[in-house]
Amino acid sequence: SELSKIIGESYFNLKKYDLALPFLADYKGKNGKWNNTDLYQLGYVYYQQKDYENAITQFNKIIEGKDVVSQNAYYHLAESYLKTDKKQQALNAFKTASEMTFDLKIQEDAYLNYAKLSYEIGNPYQSVPEIMNVYLSKYPNTSYKQEINTLLISSYITSKNYKEALVLLEKNKSPENKLAYQKVMFFRGLELYTDGDYKGAYSLFKKSMGENKEAKITARALFWKGETEYNLDQFEEAKLTFLQFLSASEASTTPEFRNVNYNLAYAYFKLKDYASAIKYFGDYTLSQKEDKIRLMDAYLRLGDCNFMAAKFWPAMDAYNKVIDMKSVDADYAAFQKGISYGFVNKPERKMEELEKFSRTYTKSQYIDDALYELGNTYVNQTLNEKALLTYDDLIAKHTSSSYVAKAILKQGLIHYNGNKEEQALVKFKKVVAEFPNSPESLEAVSTARLIYVDNGKVDEYADWVKTLSFIEVSNADLDNDTYESAEKQYLQNNAKQAISGFTSYVSKFPNGLHALKANFYLAQLYFADNLENNTIKHYEFVVSKSRSEYTEQALARLCQVYLKAKDYNNAIPVLQRLETEAEFPQNTTYAQSNLMKSFYEKEDYANAVVYADKVLKNDKIEDQIKSDAQIIVARSAIKTNDEAKAKEAYEKLNKIAKGELKAEALYYDAYFKNKEGKFEASNKVVENIAVDYSGYKYFGSKALIIMAKNYFSMNDSFQATEILQSVIENFTDYADVVAEAQKELDYIKVEEAKRNSSITN
Repeated sequence: SELSKIIGESYFNLKKYDLALPFLADYKGKNGKWNNTDLYQLGYVYYQQKDYENAITQFNKIIEGKDVVSQNAYYHLAESYLKTDKKQQALNAFKTASEMTFDLKIQEDAYLNYAKLSYEIGNPYQSVPEIMNVYLSKYPNTSYKQEINTLLISSYITSKNYKEALVLLEKNKSPENKLAYQKVMFFRGLELYTDGDYKGAYSLFKKSMGENKEAKITARALFWKGETEYNLDQFEEAKLTFLQFLSASEASTTPEFRNVNYNLAYAYFKLKDYASAIKYFGDYTLSQKEDKIRLMDAYLRLGDCNFMAAKFWPAMDAYNKVIDMKSVDADYAAFQKGISYGFVNKPERKMEELEKFSRTYTKSQYIDDALYELGNTYVNQTLNEKALLTYDDLIAKHTSSSYVAKAILKQGLIHYNGNKEEQALVKFKKVVAEFPNSPESLEAVSTARLIYVDNGKVDEYADWVKTLSFIEVSNADLDNDTYESAEKQYLQNNAKQAISGFTSYVSKFPNGLHALKANFYLAQLYFADNLENNTIKHYEFVVSKSRSEYTEQALARLCQVYLKAKDYNNAIPVLQRLETEAEFPQNTTYAQSNLMKSFYEKEDYANAVVYADKVLKNDKIEDQIKSDAQIIVARSAIKTNDEAKAKEAYEKLNKIAKGELKAEALYYDAYFKNKEGKFEASNKVVENIAVDYSGYKYFGSKALIIMAKNYFSMNDSFQATEILQSVIENFTDYADVVAEAQKELDYIKVEEAKRNSSITN
């Protein structure tokens, strides 16, 4: 073995590599171990023979090399990787060679290749523009200056790390960078918009428009400025921006153009300018047919706008389109269609449609609305028996509906008008007993009074009223005057005076005639003034009473207050009430999505998953909420070591997620592929993260550790150690990631020291 080594080295020094090969390959090492020089010589001989795979096998065993031999080895390792089309591996090898100063020519050439490869395939450690800038600053007289400058300007966009690119461009606003600056601000704005930072996005879209170097980017920034204004509830500004976009040059060449009529129509819809909304929703339905979900929604809103504008026949035409297309909102369209017949003096058709609705859409959110409206229509057509039965159906099957009190009251009025006074009193007293302090209970007391007075039973009436805490007969005038004074200030938008007036009222009449409204308005005023803590007792008063028109909004606001304070213990029961009592579908979705988040924050993963599953079963929710639900399922599964469920959830998330959630989903895709032994496939996913999601450094850095594990499993120790070392050096903001990388690096060194005498551990 020793003789083979001597002969092999002699041929190597004479550059007779073909003769050196068999002797160097026959060497067994000292005590079974080779050193870095041994590995370099054999690797270089293979390299000279153009046997790049075997060259790689030897070179990549050289780890922790700190001399000219190692620098040379890493440079030729990079070349060998390139020859075998392994660009990601070549990137790491060129990086390592460029960081060594033993041979300055090799160092410069390695850095040049590192920069070019970073531009071509992305860089998981540093932003590509930063690498280019460092190269130009380190080698100002390079003959490649023009080429690198060209790549630098392009890299601000292609690197997709817009956050860091923006920082670099802010420092260097040279004329040749102006176009890149405009584009980077636009794309960074899109990232912030996706992550829900509308104010930050708005600022960047405005700045991008201000640069105005490329008309198409200016037009796109204009459109998204309108989108952020809409999401910030600045509907007038959004309308003007979308109109400006329509007349902008190059607007028609942008991907946003196909949806501008839809977005503009919504801005008008929010402004209650239904005539204009009708025009643009109509234009959208005529021009776009590909996006079925948006098209169905446009027809739905076209129906609503015509309905609000009292154009009931066109409204019904639009609602029919929604029903025919089998939209998830077909139930709502069918309900609105039925209501519309009442406004065109077709009561028989209205009853027919509502009867059909109550049979077809038994699980609809609008079933109680339909039954109540059907009952009212029967009353108007003097079909009192049918009305009573319909109200009974509503009361029995939809106990949490806000229409229950109204339905019982209506039954009482039907009996009263039919001279069935005893039956009427039973209904009125039922309203008062089950819904005290509600507007319906006040009307029930008022009508019951007429019955008692007509029958000469005033004393009986007085005895009954004394048992009702919300009727303070002796103070009624003072009660009314105090409330009306406060309400007047409220209606005139005099917030301070209204707060003072309502506070005085609830203090003097804690269970007064208007206590419900006073507490609700007082809570609303405090909420508008960002005094959330002051709202709690007043919203709680409202929700503690029987169901009223204020209950749902009070529950929703109370949830917001508790969630903002991260008071999940108080938020959860209120959210659960909102979930079961909400009549507006968006409030049900809001409750369920925040219940899953609240349970997750409390580490109650079982309940978090229960609510995430509820959210995912809702066909009407947006992808963003679906992503939130899938991530709760996935993270909960990880926390409870249910990796099979986590894998399934992350796979589903991967299909719909954007931004940071997408980066997380991809990380776990790489993680599970590694565990399944699919090392090359796992690395492909990590490369995808580096190229397309480089701005999300936490999951990018964790993914690199997976990549290192993959390479070590594929016997490429150099790649594994260099990646881990780069993670340790470049991601110091993430202590847990650095600790994991160090642990893995230490393990690899121990293993490699068993066969390489140059490694110390």
